Amino acid sequence: MSNGLVLGQLLTFILLRNKQKYNIMHLKPVLLSVAVASALAASAQKAPEPYGPTPNDRQKEWFDREIIAFFHYGINTYEDFVNEGEGKAPTAIFNPTALDCGQWIRTLKEAGIPAGIITAKHADGFCLWSSKYTDYCVKNSPWKDGKGDVVREFVDACKEYGVKAGIYLGPHDRHQHLHPDYNTESYKKYYASQIEELMTQYGPIWETWWDGAGADELTTPLYTVWYDIVRSNQPDCVIFGTKNSYPFADVRWMGNEAGDCGNPCWATTDSICIRDEAGHFDGLNHGVLGGNAYIPAETDVSIRPSWFYHDVEDSKVKSVSELFDIYCTSVGHNSVLLLNLPPDRRGLLHPTDSANVVALRKGLDATFGNNLLKGSKVRATNNRGSRFAARNLIDNDPATYYAGRDGMSTGEVVFTLPRRATFDCLMAAEVIDLGHRTTGWAVDWSTDGKTWNTIPEASALQSIGHKWIARFKPVTAKYVRLRITDGVACPALHTFGVYKIDDSLK
Repeated sequence: MSNGLVLGQLLTFILLRNKQKYNIMHLKPVLLSVAVASALAASAQKAPEPYGPTPNDRQKEWFDREIIAFFHYGINTYEDFVNEGEGKAPTAIFNPTALDCGQWIRTLKEAGIPAGIITAKHADGFCLWSSKYTDYCVKNSPWKDGKGDVVREFVDACKEYGVKAGIYLGPHDRHQHLHPDYNTESYKKYYASQIEELMTQYGPIWETWWDGAGADELTTPLYTVWYDIVRSNQPDCVIFGTKNSYPFADVRWMGNEAGDCGNPCWATTDSICIRDEAGHFDGLNHGVLGGNAYIPAETDVSIRPSWFYHDVEDSKVKSVSELFDIYCTSVGHNSVLLLNLPPDRRGLLHPTDSANVVALRKGLDATFGNNLLKGSKVRATNNRGSRFAARNLIDNDPATYYAGRDGMSTGEVVFTLPRRATFDCLMAAEVIDLGHRTTGWAVDWSTDGKTWNTIPEASALQSIGHKWIARFKPVTAKYVRLRITDGVACPALHTFGVYKIDDSLK
């Protein structure tokens, strides 16, 4: 209970209990007004109630990563332009000459990427650790005389540099398909055994990736077994799941591999979209407002045209500006970016790949580290109380936020800048713990506070979620107005800002 409410209630109690002594009917109205106003104001400081499905702790931690690195590396790396191996390549070709997972993770640290996922086993079935359950793995390769363990080196490097380690273990295994006894029951046990190896032998695993490609015959009962192994051994592990993985998946595929989330992109969707991807791509890319499951979208894309390294693509690495485009349409569309950085045949990241992701981070910091609304005077038409004042939108503290009154889902927030500023980008962020609330919003600018100009790229927007970014032609303004035009509950946003995109990102 707040101090204001306690004082208000105490004052009212004293007045009523001693009405004869003080002749309450003759007290000045202002005293009663103070008591009542104090109590009412304090009651308005209660936080809004959550609306609809909300994220669990794993999902909130996952959202805060913003970017995750994907490392597609394995026997495919050593075949001629192969991205989906058939499980027939000889183990003898896996022999990196300078494998250094530390180099991979140092790049992530410099690029501000807090987590990475390694393809411990891709669809070809070759295992980057010495699995007890197959000979098709590193123990039968010439690398380190069969005594090496790429997964171990990867997770150890992550631990050394404070990066979260994740593991891709593809459900589809084309090498196992070559065996005459392959069937769902035998493979269920095989895959379960390998999950258990990875979830029990390598310390904390922060994400596991269940790619659905080619695994249509695997049904929910199999996922039940696999899920139990993950959850019992790694309770904090985020599960990325595709077809057949509902209700076990924490995050969903967003429907393409181009880095382009939908507009809108809701963190909620209907469970059928996870169970039946082919018929519900829109429910993956855009999500479903009011959907029955909180399963946000993870956006996977490679920095190169292919998922595995091929030297002919050294000149086709995505530029810094291309990566920024992808950042804005993934992280900036209420998603998390899973960016693939494929190590080469030496076992190292190519210098161009490393340089571009590091440059992306520097550009992001230079851009979003300077909210041009800082120092603005702020007024709002829908105020919940001082604890949830609109000035919280520009205090650079996600723990404080602006909220409106219950029953009022619209409103305006006007920022009067300290001086005119030129900007070409904006960002808004909701309090995701409280669910999707705002479903319509727009942003305007003005030089005099009277004549307003709507930003076309920030007009008739719908979703916000963890973060929403809009880019547009530069404008110079003294006033900025955030208009919340529609919602399913009172607004609750912790950040709003306008920014000038750093030249390095253009």
